[in-house]
Amino acid sequence: MSKKTKAILLSIGIVLLGFLRGYLFDNINWVYLTLTNGRMNSARDEFMFLVEWTPSEILTLKWGLTLVFSGLFFLITYFIIKIYFQNKSFNQTVIFLFVSLFTIAGVLFVTGKITGSSNELYGPIRAIMGMVQSFTPLMILFVLFKFLPQLKSD
Repeated sequence: MSKKTKAILLSIGIVLLGFLRGYLFDNINWVYLTLTNGRMNSARDEFMFLVEWTPSEILTLKWGLTLVFSGLFFLITYFIIKIYFQNKSFNQTVIFLFVSLFTIAGVLFVTGKITGSSNELYGPIRAIMGMVQSFTPLMILFVLFKFLPQLKSD
């Protein structure tokens, strides 16, 4: 199988993973908001068992899924860049980007806990982690790496 074919299949996989992540989190959030705010539950039937969980158990589930999806998006992004470009410095850039995003989100999280401003910092933390759990880093890095050599030679 050619490197282009592998990269295309993995790219399709990362997009589908994004849809799966959205599906899971949208439904879990419906149940969570039903339990915490009394909002009408519009989650799909396969998520109704979560109504019997406590809000803290659902938050723990969301944390776990966040870590799993973050890891999967990192791995797929890493392997697409590795397979397509075969450049160690590009691989290191992928690692650096994901570690940096995690670190920024972690620092904001700890800052929010220490200062009591968790609610105010939730938006930026969520935005950063949303990026980690998407194909946005792949799109940005792929375009950057694809045209970077041309920029150097001009």
